[in-house]
Amino acid sequence: MDTGKVGMPSYERVAESIRERIRSGDLKPDDKLPGNRDLAEQYNVALGTAQKALRALQDSGWVTATPSVGVFVNEPPDEAAEAATLESVVRQVAELRATVDDLAQRVQRVENGNRPD
Repeated sequence: MDTGKVGMPSYERVAESIRERIRSGDLKPDDKLPGNRDLAEQYNVALGTAQKALRALQDSGWVTATPSVGVFVNEPPDEAAEAATLESVVRQVAELRATVDDLAQRVQRVENGNRPD
């Protein structure tokens, strides 16, 4: 695993390593990935970290998990579509943050005895 990605969470380093193997052709579509425990051992991470990496890969379309069967490599997702999805998530997080900030201000006004808007 590339340990040069300082500051990147362990699960993301594992996921990125697997993405790089898919991009390079080392892992091909329909290849079955090792089980969670084997991945954890292979990347020298906790079992939960390996599971989180696989969930991240599944959420972004790089792999498909079939219960009781295994995790299989998909065709690499379109990088532009993946970037657009990321931009959408960033925008949604910003909107949620604004909503939370607004609610926090309202709660503060209520606690101070002012009437909410």
